[in-house]
Amino acid sequence: MPVQAAQWTEFLSCPICYNEFDENVHKPISLGCSHTVCKTCLNKLHRKACPFDQTAINTDIDVLPVNFALLQLVGAQVPDHQSIKLSNLGENKNYEVAKKCVEDLALYLKPLSGGKGVASLNQSALSRPMQRKLVTLVNCQLVEEEGRVRAMRAARSLGERTVTELILQHQNPQQLSANLWAAVRARGCQFLGPGKIDHL
Repeated sequence: MPVQAAQWTEFLSCPICYNEFDENVHKPISLGCSHTVCKTCLNKLHRKACPFDQTAINTDIDVLPVNFALLQLVGAQVPDHQSIKLSNLGENKNYEVAKKCVEDLALYLKPLSGGKGVASLNQSALSRPMQRKLVTLVNCQLVEEEGRVRAMRAARSLGERTVTELILQHQNPQQLSANLWAAVRARGCQFLGPGKIDHL
């Protein structure tokens, strides 16, 4: 039976044992389905499947990389290099570049790092939707194909949200309101807002 997934703000602790991730016993391991569990709990699984959505784990658990992006958020020591054996040298290079990008982006969540593995949401310069999308990206696993596909979707979603927020930030409120109502009316939803008033 699947386990209830944790709230998205509880991304710094294992959703099974509730221990905060660390570099020794509770190393964060992200699965291809984007759920992250500590290595201790992962080794205790009866089936080689995600405890949340039952997605099969196709890679040997000992080969799955530690999620250093999450480790750096809990203040753990992160080594400069972790050796991962992928199918070819080009894939290894791409993996290292992508991993570094995700780790750099994860630092934007650093002000959120609260106690007990729960994020404190008041101190970030990022909006809540941006925080959620970034947490999704940080939890993606880049070794398996499914994880890479999810990471690409998460990165695209984060980029689209970034552009949207930049546009919203640089429009004046009247222009923003006018554009919003124009878009609503263009979809045939005139009843939702004021229409143009013709003056005699």
